[in-house]
Amino acid sequence: MMINGSQVVLAGRFGQLSKDEAKRRLEALGAKVTASVTAGTDLVFAGAKSGAKAGPAAVRGVPIYDEDALAAVLDGREPGTAPPSPPFTGVPGEPMDPGEALDLLKNADWSAFSPERDTVPLRDALQALERAHGVTDAHRLATARLRDAGALLRHSDVHHGELSGHALSPDGRHLAVGSWTGDDYDRGGVLQVFEVATGRCVHAIDGIMGGVGFPGHARSLQWSADGTRIALEYNTNATGVWGPFGTAHEPLADAFFLASGRPLGMALAPEGRRAFVYGGRSDLLRNVVVAMHEGSVAGPPDARPEGTAPIEFSGPSPNECEEIWNDEPMFVLGRAFWSRDGSRVYGEAADAYAAISLDVEKRQVTWVLRLEEDPEAAAPEWSLDERLLACQRDGRLVIADALTGEPTAELPGYPGADVLCWGPGGRLAVVAPAGGTVGIVDATTGEHRYDLDVRAAASDPRGWDARSWAWSPNGERAACVTAEGRIEIWSLGERPERLRVLDGVRRTVGQDDHGFGLEWPAADVLIAIGPHVVRFLRPDTGEIVADHPFHHAPASARPLFLTGRDLGDQLRLNPTFALDEDTWAVAFEDGTVIAPAGRQDDLDGRLCWSVARRFAWPFRWGDREIFPDPAHAGVGARSPETDRLLAPFRGRGSTAEAKGTWPPPDTATVGDLITVIRGTLADLTVHDSVVHAEWTVDTLQQLAMIRARRDEAAEARELALAIPEHRRRLGHLARIALALGAAGFTAEAAAVFPYADDDLADMGGAADTAADTAADTAAVAGACAVLGQHERAERWFTVAREVADADRSNWTVRLPLVWALTECGREQQARVVLDEGVGTPRGRHHGVPWLVCLLRRGETELVRELIGERSEPNDPNERHSYGVRWFDDWTAARALAVHGQPELLRLWGDINWASVRDHLPVAERIAAEGRPTGPTDDQLIDLAGQYAGLANLPKATKRRECAWVAKKAAECGHLSAVLDLLPGTNDPGRHGMGSDERAWVALSALRTIAIGVDVDVW
Repeated sequence: MMINGSQVVLAGRFGQLSKDEAKRRLEALGAKVTASVTAGTDLVFAGAKSGAKAGPAAVRGVPIYDEDALAAVLDGREPGTAPPSPPFTGVPGEPMDPGEALDLLKNADWSAFSPERDTVPLRDALQALERAHGVTDAHRLATARLRDAGALLRHSDVHHGELSGHALSPDGRHLAVGSWTGDDYDRGGVLQVFEVATGRCVHAIDGIMGGVGFPGHARSLQWSADGTRIALEYNTNATGVWGPFGTAHEPLADAFFLASGRPLGMALAPEGRRAFVYGGRSDLLRNVVVAMHEGSVAGPPDARPEGTAPIEFSGPSPNECEEIWNDEPMFVLGRAFWSRDGSRVYGEAADAYAAISLDVEKRQVTWVLRLEEDPEAAAPEWSLDERLLACQRDGRLVIADALTGEPTAELPGYPGADVLCWGPGGRLAVVAPAGGTVGIVDATTGEHRYDLDVRAAASDPRGWDARSWAWSPNGERAACVTAEGRIEIWSLGERPERLRVLDGVRRTVGQDDHGFGLEWPAADVLIAIGPHVVRFLRPDTGEIVADHPFHHAPASARPLFLTGRDLGDQLRLNPTFALDEDTWAVAFEDGTVIAPAGRQDDLDGRLCWSVARRFAWPFRWGDREIFPDPAHAGVGARSPETDRLLAPFRGRGSTAEAKGTWPPPDTATVGDLITVIRGTLADLTVHDSVVHAEWTVDTLQQLAMIRARRDEAAEARELALAIPEHRRRLGHLARIALALGAAGFTAEAAAVFPYADDDLADMGGAADTAADTAADTAAVAGACAVLGQHERAERWFTVAREVADADRSNWTVRLPLVWALTECGREQQARVVLDEGVGTPRGRHHGVPWLVCLLRRGETELVRELIGERSEPNDPNERHSYGVRWFDDWTAARALAVHGQPELLRLWGDINWASVRDHLPVAERIAAEGRPTGPTDDQLIDLAGQYAGLANLPKATKRRECAWVAKKAAECGHLSAVLDLLPGTNDPGRHGMGSDERAWVALSALRTIAIGVDVDVW
């Protein structure tokens, strides 16, 4: 590195030496050290907390080096070179017998062992020793030393959702794969790293918010040129940079601009400290370069400016733009690649059918090349040396100069081609599945070599990183995934030859069929990658080096599942994994393993020791601590962390938790479920969220209303008084008081609503809608009436009437007033207000809560009138329109059924032109026999079948189905089944509330059990 004459900036905090010392020594080497980054800055040395100062350098591409590089420069070394250290003398040579190898390892100075320098040579030597003598004491000693130095046990079954993308490190030694979230968005996704040479998982980072990438979007993982940084698209539309071998689930740097609901798209610069971020499928964000050195960068349109200001591409465009776009060019990209020298960004203009080259320094378009106007056509691709570009247009295969965009050759095209894949030496494969052909072209000369007769599987380079074609590293062979799911290995010399056909990877998960693609990073390693599997193969023999199927879900209980929760979730990585389709096992990082007896060889195929989170070390080479169950493992745990987690299992026998028949006996009560719901509200306080605050207030009001409807007045009062301060609190208390007073519990009603008018002056607030305020006003009026405060009630009812009369079609205002008048005994006034309304209710459940009230009160004739006489029948030949039929929601059909009203149900079906045949038998049975007190035998059988179906689902996708089965259990009134299923639903999210989260599922189940349908309890 040239220091003499360079202008250098020191940024952040350094731990090895002071800034003054660093400045003095740099100046002694001829550098000019300045306080801040300017246009003349040549390089930056950055320590901790350096983002503010180093960010402007990063975004402009000024080289940034870390403190180790600074130390190297001051010592006279090049950055990235290790300081001189004594060699490790413990690598056995050949030939050497086990005793000699053991003595050598015993006498070696292990403090001189360098994982990056010595792991692979030592592993190779011990593999040779194993081939000759099996696993020896030398293997066990070396493994013990590595464990003492921090090697961790790893399994590969770490993903919650499908794999969303992958990327090979620039040196080809590591494969990074990322996954989406499964059912729990806030739980996040996983970045996983495999060592290519061994095919083993050496590292994983769980908890990446919102998952890595997004379904149908490629290039969500990108390495820096030196392999020390990896950029991910995560949390749907954010871009972040991680250390691929670090442990933090939060990024080193991140950028956010647009909440588009899809990834924007990015290209990481070669140095890994800036990224090109583009609008992807949105034209709201143009192409910008952002600093990705450290800290956060944000800006318009959807965020306030934060961090180093991005640089937007602008400036004059070439004349070609006018030919393509006619007026002002719109070069928002859909795919982008940063050139290795950092001078250009190549890409594909979104929705413009053009390849494009951008000059990074000038921040302008340098050339544009028109493409085939077909969204299904193969994407343009740049050669490995970035000298050439291949694309198809006008039925021709075009080869162009990547520096100028000028075509250098045109050949006959390949209709239906979906992949253009470059190999070494300028060779190009044109994969056309529709034609059953793969064309091989020498693009450097423009010569068509030959066509292969192979029907390849379809690929989508814009939506999935794995493709159906992969070249060998030397370009003499290639592998192709066929439409039948096999892998063909071809020799591509002067005369092509199909060498062999290998089995593909597992493609069917559940009812879905999944394809896969290939990478060929090393001469002796071929990788097959699908959404649910990664397999490492020997291309010469088909031998499986390592196979990593994900998302198996054995039917047995997870070993660490206790009292409704998987205790393994407490750790950074859950140690439980599927040993096969039928068997769970557990592997803690400290080496403690739980697995059935006799499965040691199988474990070796799924586990390895990870050295420095980069290199795999065979599990079989160490002393294996394998226990049959958590109770026994807890006695022999090696680390305090494992010991603490296993402590609850001690003394519990040979299994963690016995599983009986399901569903369990229905012994639970409504009170039990309410207790659980209140527990879910406590869980919500972990996240400071406006949505969660609203949910807590509304849920407590609903719980109190359910208690009131069950004539449990004291319990209703306690729940009401537990409602925290909130703008809607007084309105909710008025509703509860009205329900209690109408049921004859005047004292409890007075305790719930003791307020004078002066106390209600600030009821509601600016955040309330007019409908909320009007509904609260009607509830206050009703509460005053049941408490005997008639004059006061009249005043409040008058205000509520005035609001309702201002818009007679607004039923969100009118219907709560009708309910309040009815509830406090003013049925005639309620009927007048009802009759004065225009149209029918719309919005949430279309008035079904009012329908449930009428059915509870036995007012079936009014229900008949509303459905039959005041609704406009649906015309099946016209588009469905709302606002013309009462109770225009499917929850109405269930409400009529569970209240035993078959005739009203038929009428509702006729008016809505809807089939009610599934609900009608329920309505007729209840009309004849009354409402059941528990599930029928048929319902129990159905529940058991649905529960059994959960057993084979992956944990991450089981939560949504668990919520569905809980809903079914509630519909047949099985409280104990609901309580048993709730722990399997999602934990509360950080920002919102989803219908498969525990709090939502529990309240939904309670309302279904209490009033028959999941609607607000009035």
